[in-house]
Amino acid sequence: MRILLVRHADAVSETAALPDEYRYLSPAGRHQVRELGALLSDAALELGAVVTSPLVRAVQTAELLVRWLDWTGSIEATYFLAPGGASARATAEWLVRCAEALAGATLVAVGHEPSMSHLAGLLTGGGSVPSLRKAEACFVEDGALRWRLEPP
Repeated sequence: MRILLVRHADAVSETAALPDEYRYLSPAGRHQVRELGALLSDAALELGAVVTSPLVRAVQTAELLVRWLDWTGSIEATYFLAPGGASARATAEWLVRCAEALAGATLVAVGHEPSMSHLAGLLTGGGSVPSLRKAEACFVEDGALRWRLEPP
């Protein structure tokens, strides 16, 4: 089981005219994703599927990231990764089922804090995992947190 958990990159601020779910990546956020993509391309991960929160900033993070990773498959938006969408335990179980179906390829999951670090903890045996920063990724393999990457 190989899962790459990614927190979305920096987004514009919420305003009265722009509710939270419609916030999009800022120019700094787009730069963060490019930097993360460059770092992850060195990891030579074989991607098997990409899933994301349906919120705009997460979808945009996923779209930009997979360009760097030469993924030509689809990106699936799911309520499991949306804030308040499903319980952390149900989401972790769903991610494990998805990852196990990929026969050794990596599942990329893009979402939000605090759920991404909480998921990392559940996927690695229930321990505490420090919060992921914006555009940070952590790689979980066979129940162990192998590494974390954050753009400079």
